[in-house]
Amino acid sequence: MRDTMTVTIIGGNPLPGAGNPRPASRIATLFVDTATLVTSPPFHILQRAAYTDELDRQRQSQGQPPLTPAEKSHACEQAVDLFTGEHGFLIRPDPENMPLAFAADEILQTLVPSKRRVRFMYVRHAKVQQALRERGEYWRIAPHPQTPADMLRAIADARIAIGGRPIYYYSPTRGTRHLTAQAFAELAGLPAEGLRQHLIEIRDYSVRHNRLGARELSFYGATDRFTPQALARHPYENASEAELRQWHAQLAEQFRQAVAPTLRQDRPENTDWRNLMFATLAEGAEDTVADVNLPGIPPEFFRQIRWLPGGCIEHGELKFDPILEEQRPPGTDPELDSLRDDLIRGFICNHVREFGSLEYINVGRLSPSLRRRTPRGGHRAYIAEFKHRAGTAPVVRIMRVQKWGICEHLDAGRNLLEAIMRAEDYIEYTLDRRLACWQLGMPMPTTIETRRVMGTYRGSNDQFVDSRIWTNYFEREFIPGIATDKIPPDRLREPGFAGIFADLLGEAAAPNLVVGRVTEEQRKDPADAPPGEPRATREVVFDEGDEILVLDADGQPERLVVADHAGTFGDCERPLDAFVEAYARPVTRRLPHIPDPQTFADKYVQALGRRLGRMQAEYRRERRAFDTLFQHGKQGEGTLPWRWAKALARLDRTDVPALMQRLREAIWAAAPSA
Repeated sequence: MRDTMTVTIIGGNPLPGAGNPRPASRIATLFVDTATLVTSPPFHILQRAAYTDELDRQRQSQGQPPLTPAEKSHACEQAVDLFTGEHGFLIRPDPENMPLAFAADEILQTLVPSKRRVRFMYVRHAKVQQALRERGEYWRIAPHPQTPADMLRAIADARIAIGGRPIYYYSPTRGTRHLTAQAFAELAGLPAEGLRQHLIEIRDYSVRHNRLGARELSFYGATDRFTPQALARHPYENASEAELRQWHAQLAEQFRQAVAPTLRQDRPENTDWRNLMFATLAEGAEDTVADVNLPGIPPEFFRQIRWLPGGCIEHGELKFDPILEEQRPPGTDPELDSLRDDLIRGFICNHVREFGSLEYINVGRLSPSLRRRTPRGGHRAYIAEFKHRAGTAPVVRIMRVQKWGICEHLDAGRNLLEAIMRAEDYIEYTLDRRLACWQLGMPMPTTIETRRVMGTYRGSNDQFVDSRIWTNYFEREFIPGIATDKIPPDRLREPGFAGIFADLLGEAAAPNLVVGRVTEEQRKDPADAPPGEPRATREVVFDEGDEILVLDADGQPERLVVADHAGTFGDCERPLDAFVEAYARPVTRRLPHIPDPQTFADKYVQALGRRLGRMQAEYRRERRAFDTLFQHGKQGEGTLPWRWAKALARLDRTDVPALMQRLREAIWAAAPSA
């Protein structure tokens, strides 16, 4: 960071300040070699000319000759296009010269209170994406507005002027100013000279193209019935007021007739108008991290990642992002709170310590909406993408924080020692459940590691505030595939796809059924489960985001992996046929999209019954191996050995053919055509 650099500004202040809620200009150009920021006139190409004119004035004052055309061209090679707004700067980088964009980034950071006020566009471009990736700065990519409120704000912020009033909507991706029929018609309310100025402005700029090859000014939504040639017919410069108003009225009517009725009025509150205007302004946009694709990560998964500031590797040394050092009391800056995560530093240190020399690392938080049913109060999940210096491809890992750790037990009022011991017990409970699922053949990830990061307790237990505590988490490799609940209906209609998928889904459903996987109880401490206590309502967890379908090279289903076994052994006492309606839903909700519903349902039921029968036979054949698996663990009602025994006894007494028949009946009773 160039903390001592002085930036010269030609034009008005590009950022809003006290008494100035809007910046002087939304378009700016930074000349990196001289740290000069040009904000006027409001065009990138004219700002380049203004800069070289200023250089000529300086040279003249020093008795030097003007710049040659070659020298002017060289000076402009150091220019970086910028856009300004309420929150800071947006850099439009040249993908072929990312070092220049990053040099501009360092200069701009001296003008804003925080690094997060400078973001980047064009992330879809491979070179831009890779450059940000290698700096560990995915989080710097400008977020794409998602909510209606965000879109309305983006549209309002796009209003811009050329030389008169801010009557245009500006698209930063193409550099085009869009004029609507209503805005053009409203020029009738201007005095004669104002009307003259705007008609000349619109006429002249509508025939120009910017250096990106796009039009400087476009008539929003107009067909070829209204083109720049319509304005070029009139000599506005010397016309009388009567002529100006007559020509304008005629042109306004032509413009109105050339657009669809829904576009004749500017109606941001109307969904169709808002969405179309936003799409127009974002046309060709490549400025959102949600559209980045990492190898093996499907777009629908990637869109649920909130990338966070972490660290970068420079010359083999780890440097943490200065965002992590910004000191603001929690709650005073919601944006900073959303970006700063105390666990990220620990995740990065663990990866560097374990994997050695890294080229880069990016860490993000996964949205709970990846699951159909959002977990209550826990199971925070993160993703890390990093590359070894000697590696050929990036590595992607998933980290899931332990739901009941030291912090949660301290919050429940326990002392530090008891909180540590209970957290360790829960680790063993979690891993033993994984072992039990593996014993029954649940298709889970091949490996999982238990890790921890050190942090400071800032919870509700005043006695231990500021104590150093561990946060435990489980880490595994990312499973490349599609979550079963997010498979597009079109894929189910592809030849052969649905049949293979039904087999795999039924095979995975059987062990899920046996281990009683349900939503977890709502209790202060799930490690305490006294018999006879009323339990919260539980629902079956299956086909809701944790089951990942892995495809082969031809795009056909290859295998299914259960990425997370949370909720297993939550209900081990009710007979298995009590769950048939829940296990019918994975079929019934897909039947409208299946070319052959009967075959799909039959394959699913047969696969489930076949796998259930094999588990039952394996248990009866190797009863001692199953029964003694957890005999050395903590015993007693509510413990895992107790739940394991209940689940095995239930499996042993299940009438599999009768269960399959009940499942078939439940499917067709709930089928859409029933």
